Amino acid sequence: MRPFAVLSARVVLAAALFSAGAPLVANGTEEWIGSSRQWSIGYVHNGGEPYCALVWDSMTGKTVEFRESLKDASWIIKNDAWSLPDHLSTKVSVTGKSNSMEVPAIGADNKSLRVWSLPGNSNAGGVQGIIRAALSGMADINVAFQGNEPDWVIPTSRIYPMHATYAGCIERLSNKKPVKIESATTNPF
Repeated sequence: MRPFAVLSARVVLAAALFSAGAPLVANGTEEWIGSSRQWSIGYVHNGGEPYCALVWDSMTGKTVEFRESLKDASWIIKNDAWSLPDHLSTKVSVTGKSNSMEVPAIGADNKSLRVWSLPGNSNAGGVQGIIRAALSGMADINVAFQGNEPDWVIPTSRIYPMHATYAGCIERLSNKKPVKIESATTNPF
């Protein structure tokens, strides 16, 4: 990926993380550990429970982010062109290679929807299922909205080559050892 595209993806992701309700913490950790074909993988620990972020940036203002922690998973769809009303609740149709389902969505902010994994809803397994299928080489998924937003094709087929990187991120979540962060003051002793 071109350096400008990587920087652009990081800026968009940072905006998505903070606009989707992630608290801003002075001692937060955000480490991008892989990117390929418009997808990026990051380890995020911003004061709450750490999670792995799997982010698609269309480079046209549309982003999709899957977040997975040891206890939960969530799916955020964002469009910079949206101006969503407060407390929006809707349904989106998600279509894969062989099946289709309608899933609930709620406005996370005025630019993004939290899909399927609503607050208080224990449906993280569905989001985790999409992540696992994508890491196994699933076909792209189509997302259709109830309003006048055109359908989105989310290129989940591009995620497969990053399987080992994502698995390493998930392993890092369950590792109880302190994370070693490279800095100018590291010491091997």
